Amino acid sequence: MRTSQGQILRFIAESPSKVSFRCLKRHFSDTHQCPPKKLKLLIASLIETGQLCYTSHYGNSFIEISYERPQAVSEHVVIQPPWSALKPLPGQWVVSLSRGASFGGGEHPTTRLAIQLIDDLLHLPYLQDNCQKYTAIDIGTGSGVLAIVAAKMGVGMVCGIDSDPCAVFEARDNVRLNHLEERVKILDDDLSAITGSYALVLANLRMPTLFGLRSALEKKTTRDSVLIFSGLKTEEVKSLCEFYKENGYVIHQKRSEKGWSAICLARGSFLNEDAEPMEGYWER
Repeated sequence: MRTSQGQILRFIAESPSKVSFRCLKRHFSDTHQCPPKKLKLLIASLIETGQLCYTSHYGNSFIEISYERPQAVSEHVVIQPPWSALKPLPGQWVVSLSRGASFGGGEHPTTRLAIQLIDDLLHLPYLQDNCQKYTAIDIGTGSGVLAIVAAKMGVGMVCGIDSDPCAVFEARDNVRLNHLEERVKILDDDLSAITGSYALVLANLRMPTLFGLRSALEKKTTRDSVLIFSGLKTEEVKSLCEFYKENGYVIHQKRSEKGWSAICLARGSFLNEDAEPMEGYWER
């Protein structure tokens, strides 16, 4: 079977873990009889055109999808660099992000998973026409991408907070790039110092921090509310869901990629026939 660039891109995108050249060579030699020399040429071409890039992790080199050109990260969301002039398709939202030091440019699975859950939630029929009446908060906003996605999809007002001055500066810059200054506010405050009450909470953070947010969130969320948490290892999901069950939240959806997971928890009027009791969910 002849190896194509599309097959290489699909294999890397769908792989449950980071992909090295050795992994690619083993796969395409076994299944496609592709000589290493030809594989190198195909990869070099994909890197030259900006579709793939080399990354380094703990001294090892990997080949990953590049975000130096427009990339679809969910059904309705495309992330692009500011110099790109992609025209969105009907029903598609394009988010311009300036690459900086802050986390959240789409390269990491946890960012993509969170965006996918926001996309799914805000396209539910019973929410799609009422998004503008909701408020959202993005905790640890980083590049501001989750706050921007929520606002692009119609959430009325969004607050992004981060304790890192660099992240605050870059997130504000990205908000300006997307012309959302009137609806997205980026603050360098702690959650406890923020006023207001929020129906949608976004947080791409690691497990201990998500655990520690519960009591503060109970004071900052409306009775009818949704939590979208990312930054979880797959094996951590159940314990976090059980922990937030005490506050009345039911798991609505889970997505996973490369050992990472994101969850959507809901309570009150946000619950619908798709939400499941915790007990039944883990037995599936």
